[in-house]
Amino acid sequence: MSPISWSVAILLADLIKIAESVAPSDTYGKAQIDAIKATGYTYLQTLYGDDLATDIDPHIGDVISFGFIAVSDAKELVAAIRGTDTILGWLHDGSYLMVPSPVVGSHGLTEDGFTAVYRSLRSGVATGTLSAKDSIKSYLDKGTGTNVTVCGHGLGGALATLLTLDVKLNTSCSAPTVYTYGSPRTGDHRFAGYYNAAVDNSYRIANRQDLIPKLPSILPLPYQHVNTQYELTPPPNAIAPTIPCMLHLGTYLWMMNQFLGNSAHPLNGNCAFKRHAHV
Repeated sequence: MSPISWSVAILLADLIKIAESVAPSDTYGKAQIDAIKATGYTYLQTLYGDDLATDIDPHIGDVISFGFIAVSDAKELVAAIRGTDTILGWLHDGSYLMVPSPVVGSHGLTEDGFTAVYRSLRSGVATGTLSAKDSIKSYLDKGTGTNVTVCGHGLGGALATLLTLDVKLNTSCSAPTVYTYGSPRTGDHRFAGYYNAAVDNSYRIANRQDLIPKLPSILPLPYQHVNTQYELTPPPNAIAPTIPCMLHLGTYLWMMNQFLGNSAHPLNGNCAFKRHAHV
């Protein structure tokens, strides 16, 4: 695996940020398509799925936009997958049950909520449309793209992990690349071991003070992170010590820019540290 490129990590996070700028019930308009174009990619289609259901926040039947597929002039297909506020409900739900991995040909168990969302991830609003993996496969088969990069934030990081393994095992792309930001543990030790053996180019970026990457815990169920972690450590008294701010994609972008020594992506004003801030 090549060393991580922070400039690539920032570019891909910018694509996810565009996905997060689209309200879950909205479609991609000219502003978003132009913003994708400005990064060097051409928008192809929107990815939809069923929102994460929890005991606290059921969201049964809610279909939302989770991101998009785009392609570069060099025929790099990219799937950018957003997070969702329901991840905070999942955090408090705390059941973290396991089911068989949804990726055909893989082994191990994966978290049941993430698995349900992944099974619903598709290229259209209606059921019966192509799955995210089959959409990518169709572009590869038509020659629209020749290689694949997947990126995701929060819940989107878990979905990106599953999609990357699916692309590796079930399409013509033998070496997909994945960047995740603040991803929770996606599956058990058997799933993680199988994933690590199959996916070489895997970059898992985690804010040291972000709670989401620490869940589900390794006990009582054997959850385990996939490779390869790149940890970000916030400067003291810089970021408000709240769960949403530590997970916020803007926080990740701000910290990653520190590696390049530039002031791009300033910290969100609502997440700047203030004395007497409370968790």
